[in-house]
Amino acid sequence: MAKKKVDKKKRKKRIIYTFFSSVILLGVLLLLAPIFFDMIDLAKRKDMVADYEQKVPEKGNATIELIKKYNKMIYQQQKGEAAEEVKITDIQSDLKTPIGFVNIPSIHLINMVIHFGDSDWVLNHGIGTLPFTTLPIGGKNTLSGVTGHSGLANQILFDNIRYLKNGDVFYLNAFGKETAYKVYDKKVVDPKDKDAVKAFYIQQDKDLAALMTCTPLFINSHRLVVYGKRIPLKAAKEVKTVHRTVWSLDTIWIATLLIFLLLLLLWLIYRYFRDRRKEKQPEDELEDSEHTDEANDVKADD
Repeated sequence: MAKKKVDKKKRKKRIIYTFFSSVILLGVLLLLAPIFFDMIDLAKRKDMVADYEQKVPEKGNATIELIKKYNKMIYQQQKGEAAEEVKITDIQSDLKTPIGFVNIPSIHLINMVIHFGDSDWVLNHGIGTLPFTTLPIGGKNTLSGVTGHSGLANQILFDNIRYLKNGDVFYLNAFGKETAYKVYDKKVVDPKDKDAVKAFYIQQDKDLAALMTCTPLFINSHRLVVYGKRIPLKAAKEVKTVHRTVWSLDTIWIATLLIFLLLLLLWLIYRYFRDRRKEKQPEDELEDSEHTDEANDVKADD
């Protein structure tokens, strides 16, 4: 009877250890999964950027001149003036081919590819361009709007632009032309507002860029716009990078999960040694009892 009771306790302990060990293993996998997916995504982006950079020389200055005309058309349309029409397909026939990439050092966004437009396909594969803004090659009388999703389960796109602060730098590389911008302002826009589009209007003689994403996270009722003004590449490289993602949601999630797993592991170690000590106690008591019986036998013989 006593043996069955002991075996039942052992089975219960094995079940507990197996369950919590599985929880720890699952937690480790959850910790590693984002890192693993990010590595795969980064490798894909690297290949796409390499392919893009190989094809850029083929386009040449003729494409840049066409983009300048397109940007001038956008500027005139925003002012309500008549403009010579330049279609996007005139610039690039295959709209699924990347036109460039964006780098934002402060939030560890590396080689995030840019496609034409803001269709569902585009925004599920990277960053898009806002159709009523200029294309991101820089120049006077331009405001280039680039947009990306926030809150996707499988990748981080523009989730962390909300942490950018004035003075942070981001880089746009499109059609082989790299430009740098320094953040100077932020704005939250209601897309239902009839004047919302004016948040992307070109400012006279200015060379600007705007990063846009949905906000608040997972609610997506409004649009967050981060504005940057053009600065020389040399000056941009001299700006000290301040990492802004220390308190981002993904970092907090990882830290919370890590602390939970650590506490669970410590609890399992404590429980293991406690159970070992309890299992050992009856054996010690039995040995003490045997020693007492032997001592009594010796006294009886005397």
